[in-house]
Formats: sequence, C-alpha cells, structure tokens
Amino acid sequence: MDSRNETYSQECRFLDETYFLTVYNAFIAAFADYVVPFDLSETQFRNHLVLNAVDLTSSVGMIEGGTLVGFTLNGFGRWNGRKTVYDAGTGVLPDFRRRGLGLTMFDVIMPIFKNRGVEQYLLEVITTNKNAISMYEKLGFGKTRTLSLLELSGEIKFGPGTLIDIELRDIVDADWDLLQSFWDGDPSWQNSIPAIERSRHNKRFIGAYHKGDCLGYVIYSVNNGRIAQIAVHPIFRGLGVGSLLLKRLISEYDSNDFKPQVVNIDRSLHEAMSFFENRGFITKLSQFEMIRAI
Repeated sequence: MDSRNETYSQECRFLDETYFLTVYNAFIAAFADYVVPFDLSETQFRNHLVLNAVDLTSSVGMIEGGTLVGFTLNGFGRWNGRKTVYDAGTGVLPDFRRRGLGLTMFDVIMPIFKNRGVEQYLLEVITTNKNAISMYEKLGFGKTRTLSLLELSGEIKFGPGTLIDIELRDIVDADWDLLQSFWDGDPSWQNSIPAIERSRHNKRFIGAYHKGDCLGYVIYSVNNGRIAQIAVHPIFRGLGVGSLLLKRLISEYDSNDFKPQVVNIDRSLHEAMSFFENRGFITKLSQFEMIRAI
C-alpha cells in the first residue's frame, strides 16, 4: 500500500532515518509548551527512540509546504501477549493545532498497521490534556490505568536504617524471573523489561543482598537518576531495604539541584505509592494509559 496520503496541501506520509533531525526539531517545538517541556539533546532524543522501540519508517509525519508540522512516533513490540504499536510521541506545531491533524494521522496508520497484523495501539496522555483525551476517545481508546511522575520535594525522609545486614552491589546479569517475583504490578511500556534491555547502556542496576540472596533492586537512568523500577521482596519489606537503595542512588548525584524522580508509577500500587510519599515524593503529573484494539 502506498505510504502517502495527500489531503489538500497537506501530505501525511511515513518517515525514515533521513528525517531524524527534522523530527527532532519538530518534537522540541511541539512539546515546548507541554506541561513538562521536553528539553532534549539530539542524543537524548535518540535514546528516547531506542527506549520505546520507535521505527521511523513506521512513524508518520504531516507535511505542509515542505515543513513537518505534525508527527506520530511509533514503537513496536508485545504488550500483554499481543502485537502492539506504542505511541512514543504525537505532536503538532502550535500554529497548526485544532485542525484535525492528529485524527488524520491516526486515520491513515490504523488500517495499515491492522494489515500488518498489529493487534492493539497503546499510549499515555496527560490527565489534564482534555483535547488529546477527547481525540483518543473518539478514536476508540479506553483508559486502562493512571500512571504518575513522582519527584522528591525537599529533603528525603528516611527511617533509622536497615534492620538486617545488606550489601549493595551492581547487578550485571539480571535474573528477571527473580526480580519479577518482587513486583506487585506491571510497569509501563517505557519501564518494561524489553525497554530496559533496549536501553541497558544507559541504565544502572543496583541490588540489595542479604547472605548472598537478592532481596531488592533499583534500576535508574545513569544520565538523570530517574527511577525506572524499584522493588523489594514482599517478605523483607519494612526493614529499610528500599530506603537503602534510594540512599545509594542519591549518593551518586552530589548536585544540590538533583531531585530524584520515579517515572510512570501505577497509582493503584498503594504500597509503592505510600513508600515514596512517606519519603517526601510528590506527584508532578499523571497520565492515563489508554489502549484500543486495531
């Protein structure tokens, strides 16, 4: 099927690697007025694409007068056992909004992806972005859960220390079967096991060990300290293991401006939410995870 769909003076088409800088510049411009502006370098933007398994040849752009004015970045993988496309960023330049460009792009790509055997489309949208939520609901997306970005506010609050002897050391080869057994719920797309493995070069794994057994771990981005995953064996919770892992993370960033963040935590995980809130983390923003069958 032809990858181009022309409408009036606009052209909606699939992109490719030659568009990288064009997409990068459009991404920065489109999200400059976002709730949390994306001030990414080219390298960070490339990492964003890798993390989310984005395929530029299956991402689309809306071009008008030779200018890329809108885009949808699509990542591919499996989600809950089904072949899935993930929206790693849909944006439209400010001067071109409220003209239905987002709907047009989705109308173009949905039947194409269906023909390729993709079963569902997954995305996240800021809970206060009413226009985007309305558009996605018109497209048939439904909310599945609420995810939040947490950030430390002020000094971190710790208890008296660990109640058992703990050794912290790097995890070189992650035993995912073991680590998953510590979970109370599933992480978001960008914090999933495949995403972490794709971005392994930019991740630090720290394990908490007692008598040689791993009782907990934390995974975070080397560049900014953002926590992707943190978990403690259910039997050993409340003993200070999680706090010790947080202390270790914070100790590696000696800047007074460093504010550790937790990315896309599922708000229904009440024990995890309480853990962070009790240590001084607050919610900076929340997103609805949404999905629709294709």
